[in-house]
Amino acid sequence: MLGIIALLFLIPSITEINNTLSIYILARNVSLGDFIQSIDAIFILIWIMSIFSYLAIVTHFVLKFFKKITNIKSDSSMIYCFSAFLFIIAMLPKNISDTTFFESTFYKYASIIFVFFVCPIILLFAYIKKKRELKKGENNLEKTS
Repeated sequence: MLGIIALLFLIPSITEINNTLSIYILARNVSLGDFIQSIDAIFILIWIMSIFSYLAIVTHFVLKFFKKITNIKSDSSMIYCFSAFLFIIAMLPKNISDTTFFESTFYKYASIIFVFFVCPIILLFAYIKKKRELKKGENNLEKTS
């Protein structure tokens, strides 16, 4: 499992469409004899499998993170809610130009805000939660003694 995760993280995520499309265009010109006329279908299959594997791994870790934060016992309700949320977000852009516009204008600034403001707030809440758990444990020990 760790080997698969390491290999998936070695595959870069799509940052520029031109680099991916140039590899695809070059692959269309490759011919491997009479049996396989073009190798582009194999590239597309591997690309789609890597995208879904990456999405599954990221989804797993996000759900594990939210399960720890919220102390939810059942995974299924959280999986359905997160999947519906992910589907709605994926259906928002109408075409690829909307996606590139979103990436160039909003995504850069939102990721900076998330990294520098939201993550420290999450760490602060985790610290407060840990302190409360330690106080409860100390109070329970005093009551039983």
